[in-house]
Amino acid sequence: MGAGFLGSEVVRQAQAGGWSVHAIVRSEATAVALRGHGQDVVATDAIRSDFWDSLSGTWGGMVWAMAPSREAGGGDFERMHREGAVRAAQWASRFHVPMVYLSSTSVYAEADGGWVSEESRLATDERSRAMIEAEGKTIEVGGTVLRCAGLYGGDRILRNRAEGPERWLNVVNREDAARAVGVALRVQGQIFNVAEDEPLRRGVVGGVWGEGSNRMRRSKRVSNAKLKREGWVPVYRAGVKDSIHPTA
Repeated sequence: MGAGFLGSEVVRQAQAGGWSVHAIVRSEATAVALRGHGQDVVATDAIRSDFWDSLSGTWGGMVWAMAPSREAGGGDFERMHREGAVRAAQWASRFHVPMVYLSSTSVYAEADGGWVSEESRLATDERSRAMIEAEGKTIEVGGTVLRCAGLYGGDRILRNRAEGPERWLNVVNREDAARAVGVALRVQGQIFNVAEDEPLRRGVVGGVWGEGSNRMRRSKRVSNAKLKREGWVPVYRAGVKDSIHPTA
């Protein structure tokens, strides 16, 4: 569900691997663009309960990848996660379909630059609470949660901007994040961080955010050790592709 920046890469890799993929998006414009690449796409509101009541068929897995930007209204974001993702988890449980919920490393409360693992303390702001609620429902039905760091790749390049306070920036290339979905579909009932081995240093000493900035204030370093134990290895590091081969 959802074929945006990360979801479209999940679709591409799944099709390359021989999967038959059915993408659900919210706008017809997005659907038209994806159909141009030969993808099976339906434009509908997957948050509505009647969508799930009408969904049938034999499915090998489902990925919930609806994650609007920070410019999106808070109410819309919460509906996607508190209602849409929860309904998706209930449907997956009913039909015994493996589910992967794509969450974010922004759910961690750490703000002073420390390392965080999947067991670290979680934040209490509304956006984090909405994702955490959807994570819980996913785990309840035996699904898997991927907490993704900041995504880049394709036309979305990393920029070394100096504004703001000193902080750590955790990132992952969308190709690597999409490959993590394959791990998540076979290792159910777990939470994994999806990030590169080392975060990037950003900001300046004594720096502050500009008025009205919507950027994340918390600083942390995200450990990917748990996911790597399952065979996943990031091919990209800070925007540069390594000479290693993916194993998952």
